[in-house]
Amino acid sequence: MRTHGFWIKSDVYREQPDVHFMYEYLIMLETEKADCPVICTTFNALSQATESFNKCSVIKVREVDNNKDGKNEKLFFEAEALLEPVENVFSVTLILVLNYKLYSYSWLEMQTLAWIEATSGVGGSQLSINGDLRLHQRQLLSNKGKDFRYNTSIVSANYTHEFDLFDFLSSYAERNITTKVDNVYTVWKRGRDPEMPFQISLILTYPEDNVQYRPGTWHVLKLAWVQYFALLYISVLIGRRVKHFILDYRLVHNIRYEPWKKAL
Repeated sequence: MRTHGFWIKSDVYREQPDVHFMYEYLIMLETEKADCPVICTTFNALSQATESFNKCSVIKVREVDNNKDGKNEKLFFEAEALLEPVENVFSVTLILVLNYKLYSYSWLEMQTLAWIEATSGVGGSQLSINGDLRLHQRQLLSNKGKDFRYNTSIVSANYTHEFDLFDFLSSYAERNITTKVDNVYTVWKRGRDPEMPFQISLILTYPEDNVQYRPGTWHVLKLAWVQYFALLYISVLIGRRVKHFILDYRLVHNIRYEPWKKAL
């Protein structure tokens, strides 16, 4: 993202973020029983109050660093919920809390969310999700210093009556720097054996991303000088050609004088 003119006010570089799952999550499954959803969570404000709604028997998490560069490329998250034989799941809400870092040029560390929601008109037995975690910016990052302004607990509520899902997501959405799950593909498997649990399978990829930042003084001067020099060279070249054309074709009165040649 560059502005026109010699002096750029913003620029873009690419970096793969350093992301780690913080083992904080919220899973909500809606069934025919609207007043009795399945809620599985590690949020302190909800864990005790929703204990009777927690039917998740299995939670599996695996983070993968395939190229061994110290940064995870993928997160595999799996959950299983034991339901009653007559229960059918029609809606799934999944929220994961992540630690997100950038440090190759601009330094940023924050707690962020991966939020996914899927619905189906027919009850299912399994939901498979594949998506990319992407950076979303309303503000440029700085080229100096370390940015920790969002490196605080996202779940600020301590008690159940203080937590509201809409207010929670709205507060997160108001931040200038967030993440969102993009390029999402979901597969909803219909039908469920009464004896089998409902399964959630998520593959979340952490790809290289565009980072918008405010360039430093030397970077601005360097780019301005390159543009100025290119424009100066073209201007001088055109000026010389115009001058020679005017003089050679005597478009103005002139006398050609060569001082190094002696008059005969």
